[in-house]
Amino acid sequence: MDRVQALSRSAIFEDISREAIEELCSLGREISLEAGQKLFERDQGADELMIVQEGVVDLVFPVEVVNVTREVTMESVVGGNVVAWSSLIRPHRFTLSARCAKRCVLTCLNRDELHAFFETDSQTGYQFMRNLAEVIGRRLQAMQAMWVRELQVTAARGME
Repeated sequence: MDRVQALSRSAIFEDISREAIEELCSLGREISLEAGQKLFERDQGADELMIVQEGVVDLVFPVEVVNVTREVTMESVVGGNVVAWSSLIRPHRFTLSARCAKRCVLTCLNRDELHAFFETDSQTGYQFMRNLAEVIGRRLQAMQAMWVRELQVTAARGME
């Protein structure tokens, strides 16, 4: 599958013309990473939006229990989905770390180049940011569900 076709199935490009996606693809770069490789670390500066074309990326958060730190997978992102949207949201720092669970192919789009493109095509920029808000909203809903489950477990333990 070519990059334009791969990006076309991404929620971030929903309702965006194929021509605009082709132009955005020309701005981006493609990277391949093997299973286990790091994409980025929590609190690292973020300057590229990444879209998974193939593979699985685990978004992880370090949790310390009894002086041992382990990475807990918060979400596994598959082909067509976005990682690294922190690059578009101030303060442009990653809130989670990312690791390839399987071999991955990703498209990386530089924040400054995206912003410049959106200055020239405001309709695409509007739709893109609207789609980004939906992606962020889904992530927040997933985090809230995890938090509620944890509260329920904690409350149940307190009732014993």
